Amino acid sequence: MPRTGAAVKPTVRPETGAQHRNETVDCIVGEGTAPTYCEAPSHSSRTVLYGRDAELDSIQALLDGARLGHGGALVVRGEPGIGKSAIVDAVIPRAEGFTVLRTLGVEAEHTWSYAGLQMLLHPLLHRIDNLPAAQAEALRTALGMGDGTSRAAQRLQVGLAVLNLLVDASAHRPVYVVIDDAHWLDRDSTDALLFAARRMTTESIGMVLVVRDGFAPEFPAPGIPELTLGPLDIEASQAILDTRSDSVPFTSRDWILRLAEGNPLALLELPVADHEDPLRTTEASNSRYSTTSRIRQAFTERIIALPESTRTLLLVAAAEETGETAVIAEAAEKLGANLCDLEPAEIDDLARYHLGRIEFVHPLIRSAAYHSATRARRIDAHRALSEAFGNGDIRHARHLAAATTGLDEKAAAALESIASYEAERGGCVAEMVALERAASFTPESEERARRLVAASQTAYVAGLVDKAVELAEKAERLTENHELLARTALIRATILSWAGDAGAFEVWMASAEHYAVNGHENTGYPLLRGVWNAWETGDFGKVEYANELATRFGGSNNTWAKRLARAAAGLNRRPWVNAGEAVDALRSLYDYYQPLHDDFRRFDLVLAARWRLLAGDVPAAHAAASEKVRDCREAGATSPLIQALLVQAQTQLHYGRYADAQSAATSAIELAHEQHDRRALMQGRVWVLLPIAAIRGEERRCRELVAAAIEDAPEDSVIPADTALGLLDLGLGRHEAAFDRMHRIAEGSTPMEILTQVPTLVEAAFRCGRLGEVKEVFGWFADWADATGRSYWEALVERCRAMLEPDDEAGAHYARAVELHRADDVDPFERARTELAYGEWLRRERRINEARAHLREATEVFERLGAVPWTERAQGELRAAGDSSAIEAKPDLAEKLTPQELQVVRLAADGLTNRQIGEQLFVSPRTVGYHLYNAYPKLGVSSRTELAKLDL
Repeated sequence: MPRTGAAVKPTVRPETGAQHRNETVDCIVGEGTAPTYCEAPSHSSRTVLYGRDAELDSIQALLDGARLGHGGALVVRGEPGIGKSAIVDAVIPRAEGFTVLRTLGVEAEHTWSYAGLQMLLHPLLHRIDNLPAAQAEALRTALGMGDGTSRAAQRLQVGLAVLNLLVDASAHRPVYVVIDDAHWLDRDSTDALLFAARRMTTESIGMVLVVRDGFAPEFPAPGIPELTLGPLDIEASQAILDTRSDSVPFTSRDWILRLAEGNPLALLELPVADHEDPLRTTEASNSRYSTTSRIRQAFTERIIALPESTRTLLLVAAAEETGETAVIAEAAEKLGANLCDLEPAEIDDLARYHLGRIEFVHPLIRSAAYHSATRARRIDAHRALSEAFGNGDIRHARHLAAATTGLDEKAAAALESIASYEAERGGCVAEMVALERAASFTPESEERARRLVAASQTAYVAGLVDKAVELAEKAERLTENHELLARTALIRATILSWAGDAGAFEVWMASAEHYAVNGHENTGYPLLRGVWNAWETGDFGKVEYANELATRFGGSNNTWAKRLARAAAGLNRRPWVNAGEAVDALRSLYDYYQPLHDDFRRFDLVLAARWRLLAGDVPAAHAAASEKVRDCREAGATSPLIQALLVQAQTQLHYGRYADAQSAATSAIELAHEQHDRRALMQGRVWVLLPIAAIRGEERRCRELVAAAIEDAPEDSVIPADTALGLLDLGLGRHEAAFDRMHRIAEGSTPMEILTQVPTLVEAAFRCGRLGEVKEVFGWFADWADATGRSYWEALVERCRAMLEPDDEAGAHYARAVELHRADDVDPFERARTELAYGEWLRRERRINEARAHLREATEVFERLGAVPWTERAQGELRAAGDSSAIEAKPDLAEKLTPQELQVVRLAADGLTNRQIGEQLFVSPRTVGYHLYNAYPKLGVSSRTELAKLDL
């Protein structure tokens, strides 16, 4: 009976491809199988698939784009046997002139850190020296090629190294990357490859990731296009079944077509299965997985029919999925089999010996070979493999664990040694898996809890927050050790705080209380973070509770929480602390740090940068945030980088550098998408992009940003959009709406949201005659501004006083405000608003010449910033003052560029090379060159020398 790969004669015309009767056609069907050769009277041959024209065109388009330097990636999904690998195979002959890199995910290596990357990049390892030093070091460490002295590989650096290694290879000819069974890749390899895949749009690289749906791990790939293969139509199914015409009775055709449900591999395998009884009476199910089960059952029946020694050899090969012949042979011999026993499986086209390895023809055959054996026999196979590898090999521990059925400290210790090995390579996910399995074998509960806490910490570092919480909760059920319980609470509280969950407060307090049992100084850190969490969620009762705990516990570090509680009270109009005292309390926390774990350190320093902003020190906040952006980029620390970029963007808003702010916020949003950080997605839109759109009067854009923020934010989050929307209303002349919106915030539970926007509230009140309702909140703002010691905040206080005081006293306040603004370069938008308000007052006082000077100044700044409604107001005032001449504002060159182009151009103007820029921005040097190529004509330059002379 012919199997996949046997020669048969077709009786109907295939549906895919232009064919003639005088051609020889190779019909590739199924997934991971050898081709089925369909002979016809011809002297030429070509590869063809039945019923897959559109799918082939999609992958061909990817290759065509890569040829032209417009690369990309594609995820091809489908059930087993649907033809995923076959489609990829069919395109490979068309990749003429490409370097083709192909590998497959291996189930046994699913938890081996960077195992998939090792296999894929092996042909390119000689190019590693071409990478920047930091990337080369990270990649060598990840691939186990380091000298043992390097620090653990940073995940972003590894991803960037993969991208640049592929780019380096593509400099000579385009690269086509094919990864079969990508769902079995280890998580660290997956993250690195997906990082690279999202950054290939300007490269000569095409990447296809083939993923099985059902009976396999999930493979989320956000941001990458997907192609899902459905069942073949009836005509294509009949054409494939015709290739089995000599083995399928005519009376069985309809039955097989119904059972196969359009699955090509099923159409090939079911005709050769024993379908007389149970299969024939089985009703076709609507479930796509039922087809997979039938195919696997067909393979299982064929394996069961093999000699026992052959089944044993296949079991050992399935258990040791790397296919290493020497190891498999040694282990099989312990179980009574040898390599000669492979022959019956080769004859039946189930497995083959290829390039020194034993390979299964299809992944489901491997699964059938393993799971058709009894559990006891599988344990014997793993034990034999463990002995074959010996104590010096890391795989010894893996198979020893697989052969262990109960609690066993020896197996647990072996797995913990694996975790240490993975930690050295930066493989967080593999380290976490090894620690979790080690805990499952640990007999003593306290030791098991310790290993689970370590696994939870590692999952947290890897960004697997749900898994980190699960492991922490398991550990908590096993121990009463307060030190361990404090650590698990610390991890859970950190994760809940990222998500903006108000429930984080109780967990922070629990961590502090566990530390306090042993009189531990570390109580200060969770208390501090608990205060911050309560402040962010607007629950000041909780702020006071944490403050009381800090007093009760005592200790020098607990003063941190007390100071932050004082700042929270003063900046939220609590009567027992004034704004000046709040600013002093924040300043005392700038340099706080307690090294509970290095993973928290960068977040803490970013938090301190945010506190500088709350204390009104924009230059210091900008410097601190920019320093942390550089540090996090170099270290590849993604999560703190997102927050550092957001603080940096907010400070750039204050400087009127809207293009820079948008660029930083866009980078943060892109990284937040990759990290699934929903809170940061909301913050980037509401804190940065929304205020810019409001200043520019882009009402539709504002609505879109608010809608996107609501969609992205975690459930029950507060979307702090009203301050920006109030500014939009004011700019568009909707003074009552602006006042109502902002006054509601000022009188609410968290007035902190409006602190820096009090001048806008005062102006709205001034323009709708409701100044009496804002005097108290203005006094609070004035105290804070005075405490900052910064002239730009004092300028806004003077502008507000000009509106609040009698008209005959306003002039002096306006003049003083303008003087203060001009002493500093912070917030040109607010300066222009002051110039506008002063110009309006001067015109009303009939001091026309003085009015014109201030109005022209305001108009020029508003135009440069793109603040359209404010420009129109200033121009209207100018015309009313008798000045109708056009004002040509100096163009803001940065506004001509996209956020990505602006980042590249700024760094190029500073003298950085394309490679150095790529290292900072996590892109390839070629992408840098692409952005420069697009930016030069926009800026009217043709070289880096000219670029450095521009005012950017």
